[in-house]
Amino acid sequence: MKKWTIILITLLFVLASCAPRENHSKVLRIGYLPITHAANLMMTEQVNQHNKQSPYKIELVQFNNWPDLMDALNSGRIDGASTLIELAMKAKSKGSPIKAVALGHHEGNVVLGQKGHRMSDFHNSEDYSFAIPHRYSTHYLLLETMREQLHIDEGHFHYHEMAPAEMPASLNEHRISGYSVAEPFGALGQKLGAGDLLQHGGDIIDDAYCCVLVLQEDVIDDASDIAQQFVSDYKEAGFLMTDTDKSVDLMAQKYKQDRDVLEQSAKWTAYGDLTLKQSGYQKIASLVEQHDLFDAPSYKSFVDTSLYKEG
Repeated sequence: MKKWTIILITLLFVLASCAPRENHSKVLRIGYLPITHAANLMMTEQVNQHNKQSPYKIELVQFNNWPDLMDALNSGRIDGASTLIELAMKAKSKGSPIKAVALGHHEGNVVLGQKGHRMSDFHNSEDYSFAIPHRYSTHYLLLETMREQLHIDEGHFHYHEMAPAEMPASLNEHRISGYSVAEPFGALGQKLGAGDLLQHGGDIIDDAYCCVLVLQEDVIDDASDIAQQFVSDYKEAGFLMTDTDKSVDLMAQKYKQDRDVLEQSAKWTAYGDLTLKQSGYQKIASLVEQHDLFDAPSYKSFVDTSLYKEG
């Protein structure tokens, strides 16, 4: 009897060792809004899918507005996100356990105004209303800096938080004087004939940081190999996105916009090296404090520099 028991145990052990092993890849849930400023995540997803040995799988989670995305991020329901840098800074200043690890893109922000309007049409004898995606955004900072450069007194620019998809129609119906927002809604507004381009963001503030990739601190600390592989894939994706044809092909699969709109967005937006540098961060942090938005966290407390290396 004892002999058969030993044989049975041995047989079970052999069968167990021959059984296919489960894939223990961690799933990283990364939030985003359907804007082309998050397109590098789509390319990262492709890079991840092509690596059969990857220790993680990416699951992109779409949100329709910034408050819902930030609520999911701050509550830990997602592992990271592509989000407005100011929203991430504000969350960090309130104790959210997140770290920024890379930029989302470079440039790609425009200011659209009423059809036929030019910069010289703005003056102190009138008030103007501008749509922005959120008060805590680089778009708000760009418009305030533009106001100062035009020598328009404070209080003449009024801001309305609005869903990006509503902005072209609002401009066309003369409910707003203009707007600044993430792509592709600047290109869309121009294509629809809703308004005219007033200025590129880079003409107001050179390479003003807009969107960043953030991760939960426990992902960085407790799954460092996975975090490193994810950010390495994200870095590779950023350089793949410099191929405009390839990036537009990708965006055409993911976004419900005409190809010519996406091509214009691609001309206005750059990727490549997405290092979140201290000098660029400090530029935004200084503007945040100058406009009394909130107390900006320090670069060291906000940015993890260990995962994304410049170059």
